Amino acid sequence: MNRSKFPNMLPTKSDSRRRLNATGASTGASSKAAEGASETDGFVNEQWLPPNVDESTPWKTIAIILTLFIGGTICICCAALDWIADVGQDRSDRIWAVTIIGALTIIPGGYYLYILLCILMHRNGYTMDDIRRLG
Repeated sequence: MNRSKFPNMLPTKSDSRRRLNATGASTGASSKAAEGASETDGFVNEQWLPPNVDESTPWKTIAIILTLFIGGTICICCAALDWIADVGQDRSDRIWAVTIIGALTIIPGGYYLYILLCILMHRNGYTMDDIRRLG
């Protein structure tokens, strides 16, 4: 790289906060860092601004959350009804299968449904970033 093409890319001893702090020389006078995008220590003011992200509602993710929760609830209810109605214990293997499937779907569905409800109720600390986008 040719240094003459990019003279502003190299930090100078007087402009760089890192070099001033690294030398440990304390002259008593504080030096003010350069303002704007031409800082020489690698930081620019734009990096501290939040990014412009599209804050659209993830309807597909919400539909998947509701499907998991409702599907898990239906599976567990059906397993409970089969367990109550199965007097002879002939279908206990089916009851366990439906119970396990229901538990595997209601747990993540219930967790994300709770977060979604906290977001809709505007509780502090909950944002749409807490929900993983699935679609």
